[in-house]
Amino acid sequence: MRDLQYERWLEAVDRLMKRDWCIDTADAGLDDAELSRYWREGEEPAAFVAWFAEKHDLIRYERRAP
Repeated sequence: MRDLQYERWLEAVDRLMKRDWCIDTADAGLDDAELSRYWREGEEPAAFVAWFAEKHDLIRYERRAP
């Protein structure tokens, strides 16, 4: 069973990734062991997502006005 705080952290990471890059951690190929390591190190969700995006040169999703 996963820690509730880890679950909340992971939900925040997924929400940010979907918002900005239209992918989540599963789409990005991140596994639970890798993600929990960043969580245990105290990485904030936004900082982790920014680092991951920069490392993998992701292109931010731009929403178009209707």
